[in-house]
Amino acid sequence: MLDVTYDYASCVRNSEKVAWKVDDVLPPNTRLDFSRRFLPNRLSGSERIACLSPSERLMLNQINGNSYINLFAFVEEYIVATVVNHAQAEMFGDHSAIRALTRFAEEEIKHQELFWRYLAAFKRDFAHPCEVLGSAAAVAQVILSKSAMAVMLVTLHLEIMTQAHYTECFHTDGELDPLFVRLLKHHWMEEAQHAKIDVLELNKLLTDAPRDQVQKAFADYLDLIDAFDGLLAQQATMDRDSLARALSRSFTDAEAAEITAAQHRAYRWTFLVSGMVNPMFVDVLESIDPDAAARIAAKASSLS
Repeated sequence: MLDVTYDYASCVRNSEKVAWKVDDVLPPNTRLDFSRRFLPNRLSGSERIACLSPSERLMLNQINGNSYINLFAFVEEYIVATVVNHAQAEMFGDHSAIRALTRFAEEEIKHQELFWRYLAAFKRDFAHPCEVLGSAAAVAQVILSKSAMAVMLVTLHLEIMTQAHYTECFHTDGELDPLFVRLLKHHWMEEAQHAKIDVLELNKLLTDAPRDQVQKAFADYLDLIDAFDGLLAQQATMDRDSLARALSRSFTDAEAAEITAAQHRAYRWTFLVSGMVNPMFVDVLESIDPDAAARIAAKASSLS
C-alpha cells in the first residue's frame, strides 16, 4: 500500500478550482509566433546540432514543439480509455471516485481538443508539411493489452513528467513563445490532480495483489518503455525529414545521422528518462518494490 494523504473528493474540489476552457487558452484563429523557440533547450535536441545554423535550429525547435504537442495528444488517447474503464469498474461503488474519474476523462478529452487546435494552427502557419506519429488508437490497444497496474504506472509516469516539464523547464524560460507556455501551463494545472488520482487507482490495484502480479506489472511497464522508445525514434526521423523539406535542403549522411541522433536523444530524455527518474515517481516505485525500482533506475541510466 502507498502512503496517500488525499482522497477522490479533494481531487475533484481542486480540479474545479483550476478549471478552464479551450477558447480561453487558445482562441480560434490564434497565430503562432515563429520568431521564438517553442521548446526549452532542455527538452529539444536542436541546440546541440553543429551542422545547423541558428535559424535552422530555431526551425527544428519549432518542428520539435509541434511533435511534442502531438505526442501528448497521442498518448491521451489511451489515457481516456483507461480512466473510463476504471470509472466503470467503480460503478455503484464510491461515488466520489466515479466523479473524480469521469471528470479526469472529460479533462483529458479537453486537452486533446486543445492540442488538436494547436496542431491545426501550426499546420496553417508553418506552411511546410511536418509528419507526426499517427495510429493513436492502435497504439492505445497495445498499451491497454498490458496489465492494469502497468498501464497505471505508465500513466502516472507521463502525468508526473508533464508537471515537471512545465515547472522546471517552461515556467523558467522567458524566451519561449508565451502562447506555447500558456498552453502547457493549463495542461499542467489539471494534470496535477490527475497524477493524484493515478496514485489512488494504483493503490487500489496494489491492495492484496500477489507479488507475481506486481512483478508482471513492472515487466510490462519496461516493455512499454521500450515500445515508446521505438515510436520516439520514428518521430526523430520524421522531424529530420520535415526540416529538410522546410529548408529545401538535402542533408549528407553524416548530417542526417547527427540530427536524428540528437532528436532521439532529446525525446528519450523528455518522454522517458525525465519521468523514470522524477523523485515523486521514484518514491512511488520504491514504496511498491525497491528491487523493481532499481531495475527501472538502471533502465533510465541506459537510455540517458
